[in-house]
Amino acid sequence: MFRSITILGAGDLAATLARRLAEKELVRRVVLVDAEEGRARGKALDIAQSGPVEGYDVQVEGSPRLESAGPAEVLIVADTPALEEASLSPARAMELAAGWASVVGGGTLLVAGAHAAGILEAAVAHGLARERVVGSAPVAFAAALQRRLADELQAAPRAVSAAVLGLPPALAVAPAGSARLAGVPVEHLSPVALKRALAALATRTPGPFALAAAAVRVVQALAGSRASVLSVFAVLAGEYGHRGVALAVPARLAGGRVESVIEAELQPVERVAFDNAAARRMASR
Repeated sequence: MFRSITILGAGDLAATLARRLAEKELVRRVVLVDAEEGRARGKALDIAQSGPVEGYDVQVEGSPRLESAGPAEVLIVADTPALEEASLSPARAMELAAGWASVVGGGTLLVAGAHAAGILEAAVAHGLARERVVGSAPVAFAAALQRRLADELQAAPRAVSAAVLGLPPALAVAPAGSARLAGVPVEHLSPVALKRALAALATRTPGPFALAAAAVRVVQALAGSRASVLSVFAVLAGEYGHRGVALAVPARLAGGRVESVIEAELQPVERVAFDNAAARRMASR
């Protein structure tokens, strides 16, 4: 369990995330930070007052400024308007990351939104250890892929597993060997199911509830003493032949950090798609 987690924003994603963290009692204290102080404090009070009804006991607060939120082991970037994909320029990403890096210190920066790569890269450029920056959205996309595959195969979603790499949703790569139904490779059951599932999700960004659930899953993994393997955004340091770019990759998470990036075996066409995603990130900087 973490002692304190700060969440930037007080919109649907941030509030859902704060409530889920409190319900699971993964942290003793949660602070919602939003320039609209009334919204942050109101959402925090609502979540805190539902604690006795739902059976959890977590301190939930609201604050108008990050500097007044107090120390936190994890800083989660959630509903921040600046992180809209269309408006986040490389210069703005560097500016935001500079401020957040100074606050995070030796803690962990977790970006819960769908468009995390630019912030993660900028945070590392500003001195944060790459093991301490992570984006959780690929967990939500992997879940959506599992659901779609289950529909394709007429199976229960819980029986399906798949890893997600690259830049989901548009440039997502799902290694054929990772997609399985009850341990059986999906490609043995249907040669088109995985391709059709990826195509169906290529233009669909996960919503706030899915993104919040994904962030909670990553917080659970980070809080653990034994490593969990999840598909997350991480800054590469030579893995897959790339350095300094943030891409979705399977990684081992534990002890508040990314322990290691797992290099999945990629078929030639999958490797080309992954390299194209890396090239897209490089071109956008």
